[in-house]
Parts: sequence; C-alpha cells; structure tokens
Amino acid sequence: MWSYNQEVQPPAPFLDLVVHHPEETAQAIRIQAKIDTGADISAIPAVLITQLGLPTTSKIVIEGYDGIPATVFTYGVVIEVEQAHFRSQEVIAISEQYILLGRDVLNHFYLHLNGPELTFNLS
Repeated sequence: MWSYNQEVQPPAPFLDLVVHHPEETAQAIRIQAKIDTGADISAIPAVLITQLGLPTTSKIVIEGYDGIPATVFTYGVVIEVEQAHFRSQEVIAISEQYILLGRDVLNHFYLHLNGPELTFNLS
C-alpha cells in the first residue's frame, strides 16, 4: 500500500518506476509516475526521451482534455513497474517532470484507490 503524494493539489497517487532504452538496458532512470486512469497512453518527460536516446516508433493523433486533436510522435521505451517489465512500450512526450502512467500499462494491474485515506494499492 502506498500513500498519495500530498505535495500536489489535490493529492494524487504517484509511484516510483524505472525506464530505459528498449535495446540499451544499461542506462536506467528511476522516476516518479502519476497514475492517470484517464490517459489512454502513458507519457514521459521529453527530457528523458533525449537523455535515453529513445527511438521514434510512429505518429498518432491524440486528444487532450481540451478536445483539440494533435499529431504526435511515439517513442519506444521499457517501463518497469513493481516487478513487471513492459518491453517496447509506446509512449508520448510531455513537458512534466514526472511520467503519466496511463491505461496502456495500468490495465495489466489491479488498482485500488482509497481516496478518503489517501492511499492506493497496485498489484
């Protein structure tokens, strides 16, 4: 069981995970990820894409909360969450300093959010 990050308002579920290049696994980066059940696809900080030299995999059309479609590149990355490895995971770039962990990854887990207690469990 983890506690919500209370440094953001409103408090939100965050967890630590590891990301690395799909072929060069030696350079791994541990980073915080915000659980985002509203996101279809996970997104990582643009600075990590450059830092890890992630390969471009395709272009997709996304639509944010504003409803405006945009075409963006996707990048291949390996994401490690709680002993699970997601190889060749496609992600998009964001300007945040943390990962947004979307349903493309979350749908492989059981997630229990306990808002009143500000805790969550991922298994």
